[in-house]
Amino acid sequence: MAGGKEKKAVAPADPGSDPSVLYNNYIRVCKHIGIEPSKSLLTSLNDESNPNRGTQIVIVGDEGDVLGPGGCRALVNAMIGDGATQQLFTATKDLRILRSGIKDGGAFAISTLLFATARRKSIKAAAEGDVQPEWKIEIIELVDNDISASGASAIGRGLSVGMNKSVVSLVLDFNRTLQSDGVAALCKGLATNSTLKRLSLRHCEIDEKGGKPIANMLMFKKLGLISIDLTGNRLDAAGLVDICDGLRNNTSLKTIRLAENSIGQSEEDLAALKIFADVLSINQSLIAVDLLHNKIGSAGGNVLLDSIKGNSRITEFKVDSEMDVELYNALFKMSVKQNDQKKKGSKKKK
Repeated sequence: MAGGKEKKAVAPADPGSDPSVLYNNYIRVCKHIGIEPSKSLLTSLNDESNPNRGTQIVIVGDEGDVLGPGGCRALVNAMIGDGATQQLFTATKDLRILRSGIKDGGAFAISTLLFATARRKSIKAAAEGDVQPEWKIEIIELVDNDISASGASAIGRGLSVGMNKSVVSLVLDFNRTLQSDGVAALCKGLATNSTLKRLSLRHCEIDEKGGKPIANMLMFKKLGLISIDLTGNRLDAAGLVDICDGLRNNTSLKTIRLAENSIGQSEEDLAALKIFADVLSINQSLIAVDLLHNKIGSAGGNVLLDSIKGNSRITEFKVDSEMDVELYNALFKMSVKQNDQKKKGSKKKK
């Protein structure tokens, strides 16, 4: 079987931070379950000149080196010390798996990692002075991996209350099989999460049915989410109205990106934009709004203008330029002016 030779691990103060541990674990697990190890992963873990060796893992599925569900499971088992090995590797902060076909099986493996990183300690273990490993994972990106509702549900459970508290950024872009059912499954778990800061669901084929579960998540009073990116979906007017229900009393979100979501100039669309404008006028946290590539035209622009004029908090407001030039300039200049005022204010404080 192709693969690298095991490396002699140099024992640092914290064995869980030695990349050689992950390298050796991964080879061992791949042999145990009978799959070829990822050549790019072995190369990155073997590169001693890389300052991010082991702390940042980036796997891009190239021809002949796609991780797949089994490969993702092998990587996770190598990290958590399961099966063929018992030695943990806890130093990874940034895990990015792109276009590697991990599918729902890989998402279940990621959820296993999230469960393992939950800081739980039994009363017996505490009495015996057992110290839990300090897992450092903060960023998880699983882009274009054919993850659907069951995989999203598993990830959501791994990020629900009482589970992982270290992940601050979750990116599931271009999982077109996710759809609204997947978003509902994911948000069921995220609706009890207070530590995640960034959620990106770009181009996931989310339709208007996805608006309600997103709103339910935004209603969680202890939500820590700062940014949500829903670019390139099909939320339509109905989805926007539902999301407004969640935004109305949300106090954490600063950025919402709704670009390219089939919001236009129909009566239903304009009514939805009016509700959105009303929410913008009362929401106390939003500072950046992106509605690019929605053909709202001058009719939609006029609906939104008043909410921007009277809102000193919004410093970024993006709309499509296909509207009256003066109206577009007014919307653009208003957000630029407010951004400049914020910058001047921060300089004075210094």
